[in-house]
Amino acid sequence: MIITLVTDQFYSSGHGTSVSAQRIYNGLVKQGHTVRVLAIDEENNTAYALKEKYYGKLITKIINSQGFQLAKPDKETIKKSIEGADIVHVYLPFQLGYKTIKICREMNVPCTAAFHILPENISSTLYLNKFEPLNFSLWKKFYRQTYRYVKHIHCPSLMVAKLLEGRHFNANLHVISNGYDEIFKMKPEEKPAIFKDKIVIIAVGRFSREKRYDLLIKAVKKSKYKDKIQLILGGRGPIKKQIMKMSKKLPIYPVFLGPYNHDQQISMLNFADLYVHAADVEVEGMTCIEAIACGCVPVISDSKKSACPQFALSKQHSLFKHGDAKDLAQKIDWWIEHPNEIKVHRAQIAEHAKKFAVDKSMEYYTDMFTQAIRDYDNTYDGCGKNKIPPKIINYYEK
Repeated sequence: MIITLVTDQFYSSGHGTSVSAQRIYNGLVKQGHTVRVLAIDEENNTAYALKEKYYGKLITKIINSQGFQLAKPDKETIKKSIEGADIVHVYLPFQLGYKTIKICREMNVPCTAAFHILPENISSTLYLNKFEPLNFSLWKKFYRQTYRYVKHIHCPSLMVAKLLEGRHFNANLHVISNGYDEIFKMKPEEKPAIFKDKIVIIAVGRFSREKRYDLLIKAVKKSKYKDKIQLILGGRGPIKKQIMKMSKKLPIYPVFLGPYNHDQQISMLNFADLYVHAADVEVEGMTCIEAIACGCVPVISDSKKSACPQFALSKQHSLFKHGDAKDLAQKIDWWIEHPNEIKVHRAQIAEHAKKFAVDKSMEYYTDMFTQAIRDYDNTYDGCGKNKIPPKIINYYEK
C-alpha cells in the first residue's frame, strides 16, 4: 500500500504523538509499504514539507512550551501527499488534520483518523481542566470538524474507545496500542553506587500539569521511607521550574530531572525499584508501557480519563486513588515493605507488556486500513440513514 501519515510534528520527538508516528512509519516500511509523511519540515527533506503556523507570540509560546508545533496547511502540498495514495491516516483534529480530510473527500481518497488528544490535555494547559463547558466545546469541535467524516478511528486504548462510544462518535473504533519499541526490554542491572542505599522511584513523561508530578512529590513527602527515596523524573516541559522548586523540600535532593536518551532511560527503568504514573489524563501512556516492558513495577493513578490502569498488576497494590497523595504514599510504602514482591513481579509485568509491542500493532493497523479502503464513502458525515453506530473493535480480545 501507499500510505500517507498526516501529523503536525514528525521529525521531532517532543511528545507521544510524534514518537507514535515515527514508530508506525518504521513498522509500515518494514512491512514493505510505501509511506509518505505530511508534517512540519523546515529543512524541506521531502516533497511534503510544511511550515509551522504562527499564532502570535503568546499563543505560539504556550503551544511550543508543551513540546507541540502546529502546521500551516498548504493545499497544494496536501494534494501532492494524497495523490495516488491508497489510504491517508490523520493523527490530530487540528487545522492540518481536518483540511486534509476535506481534500481527501474531494479527491475520493480513503481516510482514517486517530484520537491522540483529549480536550483535558488542552484545558489543563490553561488551568481550566475542570471547566466542563470548555471541555464539552472541544469535544464537540473535534467531532464536528474531523471525526464525523471518517468511518474508522484509531483509539490507542479501550478507555479512549469507550469515551468516543459514549459521546456517539459514529464510526468503527479500532483499539490499537501505539506500541513500544523493542529496545525497551528487561535486562537486570545493578544500581549505580550513588543509589546503592536508596529506594529509586522513576517517573517519565512531559513536564505538564496533567502529568501530576506535584502529586508524586507530595506522596514521597508523606511516605514512611521519605529519607530513603530517590526520585528520578525524565522529561521536558513548561513546569520544570515548578517541579525543581517543589523537589527542594524533599529529604533527598537533588531530584534527577531529564530529559534522558533511550539508553539512559532503559538503564534507569531496569535498576529502579518502582515506576509511578500519576497522570490525570492519558490516552494510552507510552512511557508506562516502556517501563513495564523493562520489568519496572508500576504504581498507577486510577483516573477515569487515563488508560494506564490496564497496566496495573493488581487493584489493591498497584492502583492509587486519583489525585490522592496519601493513598499513593501508602501504595509506595507497601511495595517498599515487600521487596520480594517487586522481584517476583518484574518478569510478570514484562511478559504482560509483550502484547503491546509495536510489531503486533502493525498487523492491526493494516487490518484497519484494509477495512477503511474497502468501505470508503466520501459522502459519509456521521449522520442520516447511512450513519454507522459506534462499534468498538478491540484487537486485544482476540
